[in-house]
Amino acid sequence: MSVEIQRAVDRTPQPWKNGLGVQYEIVCDGSLPDDWTWRLSTADITQDVPFSIFPGVNREFCVADGNGVVLTINGVEHRCEPGSITKFRGDDEVYARLIDGPMRALNLMVRDGTVPIHLCRKDVGGALAIVAIGKLHMLELDGQQIRLDVLDAVLTNNQSFVVDSIDDQLIFVA
Repeated sequence: MSVEIQRAVDRTPQPWKNGLGVQYEIVCDGSLPDDWTWRLSTADITQDVPFSIFPGVNREFCVADGNGVVLTINGVEHRCEPGSITKFRGDDEVYARLIDGPMRALNLMVRDGTVPIHLCRKDVGGALAIVAIGKLHMLELDGQQIRLDVLDAVLTNNQSFVVDSIDDQLIFVA
């Protein structure tokens, strides 16, 4: 199994499609802006802001760091707190209102007609030799311990893991 450790601090910031925010690509099966069928990224949300529109795309949004947001999706409010996963369509009208200060999110986008991919939360408590230590995580790989910070990613040929700020849990893409 091949493994790549991708540090959140090393990702290049890219503007949102609507230009009102910043995202950081983790992995994508094509190239930006439009030649992809699925993509996983993080986003910094530092102010109340509308989301970009992506017709024909299923979106999953997870609060990975910070106190969260209230997403107003087509006029209905959804409180998104740390660790929560909220699903919506890319052509929905979505507005994010910060709960208490800036936050960072994990975003999965999958085009219609593609093999379904979803964000899942798993208690790592020993599985995959990953151990949580406060807000830091350690990955044991071939006997070597590797420190993972919030929103660092472990990319394997089977699945991708992204570290969030919730103790003893990881978010993975399956």
